Amino acid sequence: MRDWSRLLHSIAKLSYEQIVAEGKEKAARVLDIIEKYSDSDSAPIILVGLAAYTATVDDELSEKELKLVKDILGVSEKEFTDFVHQVEKDGKIVRELVDIANSLTREEMIEAGDLMSLIFAVDGVISDKELAFIKKLFD
Repeated sequence: MRDWSRLLHSIAKLSYEQIVAEGKEKAARVLDIIEKYSDSDSAPIILVGLAAYTATVDDELSEKELKLVKDILGVSEKEFTDFVHQVEKDGKIVRELVDIANSLTREEMIEAGDLMSLIFAVDGVISDKELAFIKKLFD
């Protein structure tokens, strides 16, 4: 079992530049994983959906979370916030994420969890909701 709390707190201690660099690597790997389980045209949309869902697990979208997602995924603030609102209103993207998650190997799940951890911890605030969510999802 992975110690998600320790991982989140260690990420929170990294510089923003380190988190961005790691985030870009993780996002590329997660995109490759998503493409295995969906069509390649929708994979980038699903990846942004994953980021949107992750960033709002605790019902808060901090400026640093928003900036990180913009920096690692190359989306504008408006595109991302529009997507966050769409994810909150429309369960279709969440259902697709759940369907894909149910197909992933343990190693692929860890890659997704690592990306989510970067988003959770970038603002230095790790909420109980975020920690509970990642533990429930990956343990």
